[in-house]
This record gives sequence, C-alpha cells and structure tokens, in this order.
Amino acid sequence: MRNNLFLKMLTIAGLMLVLVIPLMMIQGKVSDRSNEAWRVKHEIARQVSGEQQISGPMLVVPRVRRYLAEKSDCDASKDCRIERHRQVLESAIPDTLSVDGELQTHMRYRGIYGTPVYRSLLQLEAVFPASWQRVTQPEQVASSQAPLLVMQIADLRGLVERPQIFVNDVPQPLVETEQLPSGLGDSAVAVKLPKDIQGAFTVKVRLNLNGTESLSALPLAKETRMALRADWPHPSFEGLVLPVEREVNAEGFTSQWRTNSLAAASAIHCAQGDGLCNEQDQSLRVRLVQPVTGLLSSERALKYSFLIVGLAFAAFFLFEVLRRYPLHAMQYLLVGLALAMFYLLLVALSEHIDFAWAYLAAALSCCALIGVYLMAVMRSPASGWGFAGSLLLVQGLIYGILMAEDYALLLGALLLFAALSAVMLVTRKLDWYGFAAAGRANLKASVSSEAGS
Repeated sequence: MRNNLFLKMLTIAGLMLVLVIPLMMIQGKVSDRSNEAWRVKHEIARQVSGEQQISGPMLVVPRVRRYLAEKSDCDASKDCRIERHRQVLESAIPDTLSVDGELQTHMRYRGIYGTPVYRSLLQLEAVFPASWQRVTQPEQVASSQAPLLVMQIADLRGLVERPQIFVNDVPQPLVETEQLPSGLGDSAVAVKLPKDIQGAFTVKVRLNLNGTESLSALPLAKETRMALRADWPHPSFEGLVLPVEREVNAEGFTSQWRTNSLAAASAIHCAQGDGLCNEQDQSLRVRLVQPVTGLLSSERALKYSFLIVGLAFAAFFLFEVLRRYPLHAMQYLLVGLALAMFYLLLVALSEHIDFAWAYLAAALSCCALIGVYLMAVMRSPASGWGFAGSLLLVQGLIYGILMAEDYALLLGALLLFAALSAVMLVTRKLDWYGFAAAGRANLKASVSSEAGS
C-alpha cells in the first residue's frame, strides 16, 4: 500500500514535469512577442527620431596652443625640449540657463505594437558673464578662431525646422555642419558669436523637436532651471535630480527642476572634455512610460503557472484521498493542459483588449471547460463545479497578486501558507496506509454496480 501511495505521488510529479513543456513553449511565445514589440519601438525611433537630449548653449573657442615636448634620441648635454602645437576646444558655461518646454504626445503604431512619440516646443535662455573673454595661460596661445555658441542635440533628424538662435535678441545664422570643428561631433548646432559683443550677453534658442520616449537636458550652467509640460499622464522622472515641483493627473503633467554647478559638476566636466561621461545619469530627464502592457502582465502571470498547476493537482489528490475515488493520470494531464491553455488565451487576448478583461475571459473559459469535464469524471456536478469554482477563486487571488506589485511576495506567501494549512487540517486524521486499499475496493464496487444495472 505504501508503494501504491509513493507511485501515485511520483506519477503526479512526473505529470507536472510533462506540463513544463507547454508552459515553457508559451513563455517562449511571450518572449518572441516582446522582442517584436522592442523591434517595432526601435524601428519607429529610427524613422521618426530617437530619445532626445539637449545640452548647451555653451561658448566654444577653437584655439591652437603651444606646449613643450621632449625630443627623442636627444643628447643629454643639449636642450631636448621642442615646441609643439595642438588644437583644442575651450569652452565656457553660462551663469544661468532656463529651459521651458511643452510636449505634444501620441502613440505611433506598427501593427498592434507602438511607442510614445512627441513634438516639443522648447525655449532656452542663457546668460553669459562678462568674464567669457578671459583666457587661461594666454602666453601659450598661438592662435584663436571666432568663438562659437554651440548646442548638442542627440538626434538631429528630430528637428522639424532649423533652430533659431538669438544673441542679445538678434538672430544669428547657423554655421553649416561641414564648417564646424571636428571635435564638436555630428550632433552639434552652432552660430558664430558676433564680433561686436563685449561684456555679458544673453542667448535665446527656440527648438521645434520631435523625439520618442524621453527628453532630457544637461544642466550646463552655474544655475539651471527647467520647466516641462506635457499631455502624457504616465511620466517617469529620472537622471541627476528629481523635479522640485511636479503635478501629474489624467490630462498630463507639469514639472520644474532646479540645480546648480556644484550638483552638476560631473556633467559640466564631461561637456568640457575633462571627465568621463554617463550623460543619462547627469541629465534632467523625463521618460514617457507606457502603462503596464498585456505582454508584460502575461509574462508576470506565467511565473505563477506552476503554482496554479501544483494547487490543482494537490486538490485532485485530496479528492482521491478523501473520497476514496482514484483518478487516472490522463485526467490529471487533461486538466493540466486546460490550465496551460489559460495562459495561451491570456497572451493572445491581452494583445487586443485590456489585460483585466483578457484575464477574466481566459479564466472563465478554462474554468468552465474544467468544470464540465470534472462533472463527468467525478460523477458529481457539485464536485466538478465546486472544483472549478475553487480554481476560479485561486485565479482571482493570483490576479490580485499581479496588480499589487509591492505586496506580491507577501500575498503569494500567504496564499501558499493558506493552501498548506488547508491540506494539513483536512488530512490530519487520515490513515494514509489504508486509503489506497479502500479506494480500490470502492472502485470495484462502483464498477460492479454499473455492470449489474
């Protein structure tokens, strides 16, 4: 009898391992669909423009500086130093920088997948001090070119129109890209500083800029202020510092940042070429987050698939123990496959309708199928539908766990503790050695009565 009990438990464990195959196949399908959504997002970013980051305006002066170097193969009795020249880009940041912007957002789709895109209207104003003309170590300067006011824009394809740059409210023509110093990179926009500028001056910039998913600005000033408004209700504020003021509602968000050169020292050193860059961490950034998608929620639900199958098989086993009615391994397997079908339906439906409705439709369909099947298997409508109703209740509890991300571990632990407690309380007086023989006797009697009738 002990061998029969052990064999039954071993069979159930084997069936759970068999069900790993369809569940893993469904997880693979979710992974494929997630990769497709990621590919669509990057395709849209490639065709529209990528995530945008702006930096500047900064004052950049191309110079040639002299320096002394040691000659190679030089006799120690002679002067081994030789004068050489190198080209450098020396930069200066403004005293104050203010950024004011408004984002108009919408979803751009390819098939059923999409990503948020935006058009931003940005106005920047920077005040440069009178000390901008000061030159460090002037004796080393061999030559200097005209100062440039430079801005960096991460993806120039997002420019809807040519940027407008004003110096003391006078518009300035843009320097063509091929005429810029090579050290500025491919994402620079610049104008020449007018020759008649003396002392402090103000720079204003107007940008009409498209982008996808996020917008950020490097705080390259002694004092930086940034204000953004958008009609997107799901922002994520990231980067160097969080907004000092923000308001988020169903119509969108407003936010304001304030920082200074002490807090943004690494970003300033990076822009001036004196430090290592990790610009995403140094910028003032807002990301347009999509609400939890059906694929992501389905992937999270699949993590509980083995728990649900295990609870269903445990309930089946308890039915065998308490009712003294043996169930065949094929019946276990069919119910397990019906539970696996729940996840496949969930993944398919959640791509087209809201996840909550997809979860409800998949759970009702599979639990109804299991109820109809078990009503015949257990020869009792009450037992069949009771089991299906209990399974539906467990599915509802799992949904609650999925929605409560911060308490998922606690709720999952409580669910497992409740299930174990129920099993231990129900079977606390059970004679495990005798139930197998009694079950076989009940089965023979049932078969004999059916044959006689």
